[in-house]
Amino acid sequence: MVDTLQPLAVSPAECARLLGISRPKVYDLINQGGFPSFKLGSRTLISVDGLREWISSRTEIEVKQ
Repeated sequence: MVDTLQPLAVSPAECARLLGISRPKVYDLINQGGFPSFKLGSRTLISVDGLREWISSRTEIEVKQ
C-alpha cells in the first residue's frame, strides 16, 4: 500500500529546498511577519497551503507593479 498523504507543514530546511533559497533567508522571511509559519513546541513549521497562498500573493504583487 502506498502512502498518499501529503505534508501539511514543512521544516524551514524543506521550505528552503522547495523555494530554492537558503535556510537563513527562510528565517528572515519568518521574522518579517506575514509568512505562513507557526511554532509546534520548539519546532518552527511552515504551512504548505499557506506557502502556496504566500507565493501566489507575491506573484500578484509583482505582476501588478
